[in-house]
Amino acid sequence: MEHLKNFLKGVGEVLALDTGSHYIRPSRKDFYNDMALLQGDAQRIVSDLNKTTRKHGKTNTCD
Repeated sequence: MEHLKNFLKGVGEVLALDTGSHYIRPSRKDFYNDMALLQGDAQRIVSDLNKTTRKHGKTNTCD
């Protein structure tokens, strides 16, 4: 009997038509904030790499 209950519960979850109430859709505002923060991080990293390269000179490590 327990197997039947479990099976019916699984079928009910698979056939559920109202899935929107279970999923919390992130707002677009959060995405744009994250994108701006990541872009700022990337610019800072590139800037630091450029400063280091200019300070120490370019080295050829592929010899």
